[in-house]
Amino acid sequence: KRTEDALRLSEQKFASVFQQCPDILLIARHSDGCLLEVNEAFEEQIGLSPAQVIGRTATELGLWGVAGTGPALLERLQRGGIRNLETSFRRSNGQLFTGLTSAESFDLDGTPALVVAVRDISQLKETQQQLQISEEKFAKAFHASPDGLLLSRQSDGLLLEANEGFCRLTGYDINPSLGHNSLDLGIWVDLNERDRLIELLKRDGFARDFSCHIRRSD
Repeated sequence: KRTEDALRLSEQKFASVFQQCPDILLIARHSDGCLLEVNEAFEEQIGLSPAQVIGRTATELGLWGVAGTGPALLERLQRGGIRNLETSFRRSNGQLFTGLTSAESFDLDGTPALVVAVRDISQLKETQQQLQISEEKFAKAFHASPDGLLLSRQSDGLLLEANEGFCRLTGYDINPSLGHNSLDLGIWVDLNERDRLIELLKRDGFARDFSCHIRRSD
């Protein structure tokens, strides 16, 4: 009885975790990928009920965003588990999304099986793509400008980035990887002017048409 009670409690805990997990969880047969059980997140995010998918493979259901993914994953799982693999999936409405996929083999009543977890990272991927586009636009505008543009750390004057216009105007060949410092290079003729500029930045967050004296490399 104690063994039966412990087993029942274990199954209840598993069912609770399995169904309430916000990520897609499924159990599949190792030999062919046939789905044996799916959680509520699967139904919500994929758009198919357990009755529609159990007994069928993800390939048959058209869930892979890229053809041939299923067999390739099964072959890879023969060599061990999968951790955080970016995979393209297709919802029942045809919409594609990127899932961070992890899978592990285990024995299910004598049948080799897989437990698979998929986290939808589409929003993260979209944000990363937008960030990359933003950085590319910044880089083009920054380096194409004929004006001297410089990124410098306020605390110590460390030069983080300089465009060709700045190097041409000052005569310095600025390489951020070398840790150049505007103070060490002597770019500021009067350090009091730099102090006033920093005060403006701290007070207003910006400075416009601030006149100061700059020393060229010569």
